[in-house]
Amino acid sequence: MGRKPGTSNKSNYHYKVEEYDTWKHETLVRKGYFKTQQDIQEFYNMNRAAVFHTMKGNGTRIKKYNFLKIEKLNPPLPIHEKIVIDYKQKHEDEINDLSDTSSMEYSSSSQSEYEDE
Repeated sequence: MGRKPGTSNKSNYHYKVEEYDTWKHETLVRKGYFKTQQDIQEFYNMNRAAVFHTMKGNGTRIKKYNFLKIEKLNPPLPIHEKIVIDYKQKHEDEINDLSDTSSMEYSSSSQSEYEDE
């Protein structure tokens, strides 16, 4: 089953790219996340076949891009941190706060500062 019409890849990163100083992959220079293979192509100025072969890591890797390591993320990494809010608990806390302030008794002094003496 394919993607629904009209939707896009804008909410998750699907690829992780690690850039090393040499082809031996010893020292990490830069790490980045990309939404699509096209984003990787544009950033590194490489064609689609080069992205595919670099990602697969088999014997047909392209020598020009040996310093890259492309990994497909499964499951995708969310771009924004997802925060779950328990609205039931939040509502109960607000009610408790309101009941605490309404139950406070105000002590009245024998004389008010506004009364004439």
